[in-house]
Amino acid sequence: MYFCATDVRYECQLSFSDAEKLLFAKVDEIEEKYRQTGSEEVLVENADLIFKNLEVILRRITELYCFVVPMILGCDGTHEIVEYFFRLNFYNFQADLSKCLAHVRTWSDKYREEFLLDLKQNGASFFRLPRGYTDKEVNDLINSKDLGKQEEKEEK
Repeated sequence: MYFCATDVRYECQLSFSDAEKLLFAKVDEIEEKYRQTGSEEVLVENADLIFKNLEVILRRITELYCFVVPMILGCDGTHEIVEYFFRLNFYNFQADLSKCLAHVRTWSDKYREEFLLDLKQNGASFFRLPRGYTDKEVNDLINSKDLGKQEEKEEK
């Protein structure tokens, strides 16, 4: 299978419905009014439209990403298989991220500040979260001092 970048075309006039184009125009008006007045009230009053605008854009970007990546990674003739596994992992990632962000939104301002300070001081550490664990088991694993010992316990 041959993939050429010119096969992917994403133009505003072709890719969005008339209702979406109207939404974008309305949000542009809101943005211009905010620039002129500097009033955050304009943003607060129109938050629903602004968030809907962002939702539409994110959905379209996600659609494009989920189309292009499997096409590129599966260009050796494995496109259908790559697409299956890509979508499986991508949508599981989105579900996990959504759950994580919902949890983060429950944090106090003080805890958020402490977390960010820790990130700045120590950097981020990345590891794979195991699948099939309860929230409590994942939290226990994350909070354990020695991940290696936790893995030894699981093997027994």
